[in-house]
Amino acid sequence: MAVLGATAGLLSLLTGCGSKPASEAVAAPAPPPAPHAETLDPSQRPYGDLPTATPSAPPTCPESGVYVQAEEPSAAMGLRAMSLKLTNCGQRIYTLKGYPTVRVLDEGGKPLDVRVSHGSAGIATLDNFDDPPRQVTLRPNETAVAGVVWRNTVTDSTTQAVNGRALDVAPVEGSPRQTVTELIDLGNTGKLGVSPWYTPEKPSTTTPTSKPSPRRSAWTATQ
Repeated sequence: MAVLGATAGLLSLLTGCGSKPASEAVAAPAPPPAPHAETLDPSQRPYGDLPTATPSAPPTCPESGVYVQAEEPSAAMGLRAMSLKLTNCGQRIYTLKGYPTVRVLDEGGKPLDVRVSHGSAGIATLDNFDDPPRQVTLRPNETAVAGVVWRNTVTDSTTQAVNGRALDVAPVEGSPRQTVTELIDLGNTGKLGVSPWYTPEKPSTTTPTSKPSPRRSAWTATQ
């Protein structure tokens, strides 16, 4: 009996040394959460971003023999500068001189009360923007460019900001008008500047001695 009691005591001692109370047991670490890909609404734009022009095929050549397109606006500190590109898609030489006739349209296609001036109109100082108009002669498939500039600033909290949804453009006074879809966010400045038509410089055939600096727009603004 003494031997049996000693054996039972030894087993009890070994069992007590190899276990802990339930309250002191350490739980196994939880597995890491599975990766989760957040679903973003593609229609939402980050705050402050400008709409990016979507590349599209050239439009059908109208009876006038020219079509007008807008390039993506460049923006800096509330200043917007955009190029209008006129292409001679006809079979004859097309000649123009002066400024495009531009109206800003709302989402319903109605003209907004916006003052359109020839030149930069004090909006900003831009290279070649206030040059006098010259005669431009375009052969088939050649292009001419005119600049449009405005500011997206709010100077009067009591006046509602104006956002045009398109430009109504006539290459010259009295010529057929064309609609160019583009966001024209004027704030409440109520004015737009337009440059005369000009022909872009053709690339040089000589090898440049240095790499030119990249430019987003045809217009360089001096703030």
